[in-house]
Amino acid sequence: MSGIADQLAGMRRFLRGRAGRCVLRNAAALSIAQAATYILPLIVLPYTAMVLGPRNFGLVALTQAAVQYSTLITNFGFSYAATREAALSHARNEGLADIVIHVWAAKALLMLVCLAASIACFAVFPSLRPELGAYLCGFLAVVGNVFYLDWFFQAIEEMKWITIANVVPKLILTPLIFVFVKRPRDYVFVILIQSLAYLVSGIACAILAWRRLGFPRTRPNVGGILAQYRSGWRTFAASVCTNFYTATNTVLLGLLTNATVVGYYSAAQRLIAGIQSLLSPVSQALYPHFCKTFQADPHRASAQLKRVLAAVFYVTLLGACVASLVAPRVVPLYFGPRFANSVAVIRVLVFSVWAVAINTVLGLQGLIAAGLHTSFLRVVGGAALVNLAVAPVAIHAGSGIGLAMFTVLLEIAIAVIEYRILRGKAVL
Repeated sequence: MSGIADQLAGMRRFLRGRAGRCVLRNAAALSIAQAATYILPLIVLPYTAMVLGPRNFGLVALTQAAVQYSTLITNFGFSYAATREAALSHARNEGLADIVIHVWAAKALLMLVCLAASIACFAVFPSLRPELGAYLCGFLAVVGNVFYLDWFFQAIEEMKWITIANVVPKLILTPLIFVFVKRPRDYVFVILIQSLAYLVSGIACAILAWRRLGFPRTRPNVGGILAQYRSGWRTFAASVCTNFYTATNTVLLGLLTNATVVGYYSAAQRLIAGIQSLLSPVSQALYPHFCKTFQADPHRASAQLKRVLAAVFYVTLLGACVASLVAPRVVPLYFGPRFANSVAVIRVLVFSVWAVAINTVLGLQGLIAAGLHTSFLRVVGGAALVNLAVAPVAIHAGSGIGLAMFTVLLEIAIAVIEYRILRGKAVL
């Protein structure tokens, strides 16, 4: 117990320092942005679940999961690689503008490839064609993702601009769901409105960044674009692997069961994602700090990482236990009686909040910030292979609840492996 108390006391000392106060300011700004990204959808989630019903709610989840693949490819690891490059470069506006414009160009090219491939898939498979309109509505979020520069403001530690770009469009557009979604067939409007919010946020973010950089006239070139691809490919590969045990599992569930089961599972998953989003701002605010600290003073970075890990471990474990206990009373009131089958999934899946929080500290603040990209890629790559082999078995054995149990166990296994690597590398 004394060791825990020492770690928590050290965490308090860190937060009182200059770097800690900067982290807290940025975390507060990101918390408001996350509220717009995740909490606002959670407010309309019960309404859309009741109006659309489990089947059409499942169609929304499947469409957005399919769009997520294009978002994943378009991001190409820039969220981590470009953030680290900008945070460590200490560049002037001209240098930062060069990074921004080449990341923009690299993402735009990938987006066009994804759009062409998606349209080709709908052309080849006639059974998919009725959902082409819904998919294209969802693809607007990918366009917005091209312009979205959260990584840039994260790198320069001016995250208040992310808040402005996120909150205003979503506050204006999200209530439109209550206006236009009145019948089960209106599920397309849910996809369109949420995608438009991402598109407007992306454009707003681009305008704010360009004003911050003084409207430079930098032009992209082939060499700069290829340099960004080389820089981001390892974190992209890691993101692809991670996707195999997140968004891909929803698709697997749909392939092996039906849209109704996906509706029950995705309702639970979205609620859990909203809870996880409460921790994301702290992680995003800490990442550029640990990138700089590991480069300047690895010993100090290691000590701070231990304190953060201890705080996250105990706080999130306690929260997961409480949430699991109250879920049977709260969930039926939130989703309505038709989603009673989501309760058991939530009671299990809520422990993934604890496991993912630990993984984020060990993987993002630990392995990636310390420059151990290859080790991180091996961990998530191995997890992806295990997921592909075992997730279908878990679904066959226990449907949504089986998938939830396997997801939690896999996240715990990832945390254990990452911890052992960091101990072996003397980072922890």
